[in-house]
Amino acid sequence: MGCTCRCTVEHSLPPRIDDPVALGRVPPPGWRAPPRAGLSATCRQAWTLARLSVPLLRAARRDAQSAGIAERQAFCRAALEELGISLDVLGTERVPREGGLVLMWNQESHLDHLVLPAVLPRPVLTLYNNAVARTPLYGSYLRRHGHFHVNRNDEAQWRTSIGDAARAAQAGACLLVSPEGTRSWDGQLLPMKRGAFLLARMAQCPLVCITLVGGHERLPRAAFTVRPGRIKAVFGEPIAVEGDAPELEATVAEMFRVTKAEHLEEVVGGRR
Repeated sequence: MGCTCRCTVEHSLPPRIDDPVALGRVPPPGWRAPPRAGLSATCRQAWTLARLSVPLLRAARRDAQSAGIAERQAFCRAALEELGISLDVLGTERVPREGGLVLMWNQESHLDHLVLPAVLPRPVLTLYNNAVARTPLYGSYLRRHGHFHVNRNDEAQWRTSIGDAARAAQAGACLLVSPEGTRSWDGQLLPMKRGAFLLARMAQCPLVCITLVGGHERLPRAAFTVRPGRIKAVFGEPIAVEGDAPELEATVAEMFRVTKAEHLEEVVGGRR
């Protein structure tokens, strides 16, 4: 199947967001920075991260598929445990194991980069932004392994990149994209961005939401140390994307909000 006609897809998209608060570039009014950890806790965590960096660097030099899903999951779970994180996952059986697929997740914290590889049941290609592209080692790793850089400041570039990603999904790849584009400052869901839904409508593949719960509480934006505790990843039922899918943004946002509200007290309060 070819990509959906651009004029049809564009008609279904929300307007571009330019508000710096909605984009997550600046904190919302009333936001307060999280308290800083003590020196001893900071030093312990710095040592833990230093020990983890060696196997992470080794893994970054290997082919993304060579280690296998089980080994990747085991490594990331072990890294999270070293940081004091207990990880729960629900609904992996809802993820189709074959065929084109778009996965969307709500960005909670930098811990997402360990949580997602620990729970994803199949290999993925990601769409990543300029900030990730500039990250030492990680950005070059993504480029080497065929992931899709999306430069929000260059429309010709991001349209081409999203089109390439949609064609990859149509050919059977599993795409992972953040519809928010960044972490929020207060743990609340940011407005849905256009690019993720342009991809979904062009690909015309099933869409599965992964709701992360507790990541913001473990490592809020502007914090420098991880707070030990639980994180839960919940996979939703596949959403069929057919034609214009005019309610797609609202459906995805509602799934994130409802799922997070359902599990947040349990995760943060420590109940099982």
